Amino acid sequence: MSPAATPPKDKDTVYLEVDDDITTLVDKVESAKGKIVALVLPKRFATLQSIVNMRLLARSAKTAGKEVVLVTSDSALSPLAGAAGIYVAKNLQTAPAVPSSKAANAAVKVSAVQDENSDEVDEQNAKLDYHRSIGELANPEEEAIALEDEQEEETKDEKAKTKTPKNKKLKVPNFERFRLMLAAGVLAIIGLIVFIILAIFVLPKATITLQTEAIPISANLNLTTSDSAKTLDEAKSVIPASLKTSDFTSNQQVQATGQQNNGDKATGTVVFYNCSKDDTLSGTVRTVGAGTGVTANGLTFITQSAVDVPPSHFNGDTCKKDAPSSSVTVKSQNGGAKYNIDATTFAVSGFSTISGDGSKMTGGTDNVVTILSQGDVEAAKSKVTDQDKTNFSNNFKKQLDDQGLYVLASTLKASDPVVNASPAVGQPASTASISIKITYSVLTVQKGNLKTAVTDGLNKQIDKKKQKIGTDDVLKNLSVNVQSQSSPTVALLAVSEDTTAVPIIDVSVIKKQVGGEKAGDIKAFLGNWPGIKNVDVKMSPFWVSKAPKKPNKVQVILLQIKSSNKP
Repeated sequence: MSPAATPPKDKDTVYLEVDDDITTLVDKVESAKGKIVALVLPKRFATLQSIVNMRLLARSAKTAGKEVVLVTSDSALSPLAGAAGIYVAKNLQTAPAVPSSKAANAAVKVSAVQDENSDEVDEQNAKLDYHRSIGELANPEEEAIALEDEQEEETKDEKAKTKTPKNKKLKVPNFERFRLMLAAGVLAIIGLIVFIILAIFVLPKATITLQTEAIPISANLNLTTSDSAKTLDEAKSVIPASLKTSDFTSNQQVQATGQQNNGDKATGTVVFYNCSKDDTLSGTVRTVGAGTGVTANGLTFITQSAVDVPPSHFNGDTCKKDAPSSSVTVKSQNGGAKYNIDATTFAVSGFSTISGDGSKMTGGTDNVVTILSQGDVEAAKSKVTDQDKTNFSNNFKKQLDDQGLYVLASTLKASDPVVNASPAVGQPASTASISIKITYSVLTVQKGNLKTAVTDGLNKQIDKKKQKIGTDDVLKNLSVNVQSQSSPTVALLAVSEDTTAVPIIDVSVIKKQVGGEKAGDIKAFLGNWPGIKNVDVKMSPFWVSKAPKKPNKVQVILLQIKSSNKP
């Protein structure tokens, strides 16, 4: 090609900054328009002084289908570039070459041979013509870059040529040092291999977050429970139900505190008078039966036989008490000396117009013993706290839930306590065993039947070929209210569920399809899927630019965005 010809379009020159890292360097190479990329390095460029970074650059350039030439006079970079197979040129007017990598600290010199009459570059294959300078390949009109290190290198070379060799004595090689260096080199190579394996096959990961549109849907059902139904009847809105019961029992040992006087009972006689004007006018005779209680001074005596009481006469409003009954024997209700009372007037239980005149009561003696009283029983019942009952009912409901039953909590009922005491109330005792039993009952339905009814109601509102219900457990936020209950097992239920419908996305297919793709390509690919509103791709570690090809290295997260539009 003649100097007047148009420069090839498949060549590019990139000037690097001193703080560019390897990620930035790779991005600049991949984003360069030309197939051949001349990287002009600043003085003391530290990023490529690592063999790992140099090889990463070479591999990235090869993957991108580009040929890289380092434009630098830094002799320390030459052996590293040679080890990585990267071309080096001192300036844009020097022909590139791969430096020798025999000695890590040897300066590599590249002869500057420039051929103005070299053949034209094949733009399609984008191969380097190694007899032409980088400056000519990139832009024949661009001036050569003046590198400060060139003068220093030339001065050193001239001094090296004029230096008179000194006579040195023959030194014995240090084999121990050689072995240490060899071992260190082997370890370094092994470490490098392990790092490369980790960097390529183990550490790379990709997390893809997909925001999908979630459309609100709801189901509202009325179901009637029945213990006679065997299967769910959606047409008749009947769901099988069963009444579950469980007994709460509290066993307690209590101290008997009741007192009972087992002494002899006092006895005496009573004569009754009937002061009733109506009975006087009608001539009615009243009978006070055996076992009737008569009371005086707060003490009760019991009649031992029946007696007829004729009506008395009146003087105006004053009863004359001139028609007494026959005398009847009475005995104190309980034993005790306190029943030995003097003659007095008694009130007669059940007869407001009849009174009795009693004789002196005698014969009562004291013999007090400790018994179990009703108060002791009531005290034991009070020890069964509301918290005890609540804990039991909660455990009862949990057991039913674990059995696959949906508990209609509002139907939970507790029976009146049933108390058994040993010995019985009123019996002599110092301590007693008291058992208190409360029976709990609650109406339940099978979770599977309820889930089927709700799911069918929700599926009627969506296109099952394109959408699915947004929750795996429709019972989680389900609302069930008992509208009425005509019997323990028959109730009318109002069932409602609010959830969402989301697009059907096969995560396993996505993991396979994104393998080996860049973040931008993944976003463009998945962003066109129906129902996906946004795509976020994150790769790690920082050097990873493509999603791993192994599906287990790719994580797909689905996030729902609620929409106000219903299907």
